[in-house]
Amino acid sequence: MLTILLTSCSSDDDSNTLESNFIKVGESSFEMKAALVEPSLNSVFLSLANKTEAEINASFSGITLNNVDYFTARINHLDLLSGEMYDLDDISSLEFIVNGDVINSEFENGFSQFYKSGGSADLEVTSGSITVIDYTVDSINLSFSFTRGDGTEIKGTYEGSFLYITSEDQ
Repeated sequence: MLTILLTSCSSDDDSNTLESNFIKVGESSFEMKAALVEPSLNSVFLSLANKTEAEINASFSGITLNNVDYFTARINHLDLLSGEMYDLDDISSLEFIVNGDVINSEFENGFSQFYKSGGSADLEVTSGSITVIDYTVDSINLSFSFTRGDGTEIKGTYEGSFLYITSEDQ
């Protein structure tokens, strides 16, 4: 769901580039292997995980997953649109948790890296947006950038296939 948006062609220094399918929180980088899109009443849930689509599908059947890094955003629109930027006013919830577990199809435990609102002002995002660069039935390409209350910069990209989850799938 997050795509490559930041590439550098003018320099041999890769320090400012972000590899495809990663979330970078400050100096820490987390690889994302799968994306999920789940429409709901008047919103759409967008998720990224460091597990493969096959592992995620197995978790729906009760397989436990450990060491899960999980990004979620609830965007207040009926569906995602190509070329659309969603700022914090369009996002009702946002969270990234690392080292969690999926037990009985439920995400548990883990350590928060950032969220839209929570117990620590330092971890709350104060600005930023998600941009859907391309969204088709086969793939999604997106990027995002946020700033946490403590000044930490967050960047992410995802480009690839995704699982489209409907209420009948669960």
